[in-house]
Amino acid sequence: MKTLSPDTNKDIESFHIRLIRKASLQKRLAMINSLISTTRRLSWLGICERYPEDSLDKRIERFIVLLYDNKTIAKRIVELLAHRKYISQFPFKDKNP
Repeated sequence: MKTLSPDTNKDIESFHIRLIRKASLQKRLAMINSLISTTRRLSWLGICERYPEDSLDKRIERFIVLLYDNKTIAKRIVELLAHRKYISQFPFKDKNP
């Protein structure tokens, strides 16, 4: 595997790659899942911090646009959630974990 991080010492990077290769598939998938969850959570918190005046609906719309890059889908999902009154059950409804 070639160098991926030009700002990281090559020996450290090689060690890191060896550790990842030795990890079981289950462990690697768990790390990927954790990275995705963390990234989404930080994205949601960033939206809440940047747009504190927005309604929950608008923040959810921004979040969905960020994830899927599609405003039409985002608006439709928010409409469906509002219609079914699931907005209050949205997993990241507030900015405090």
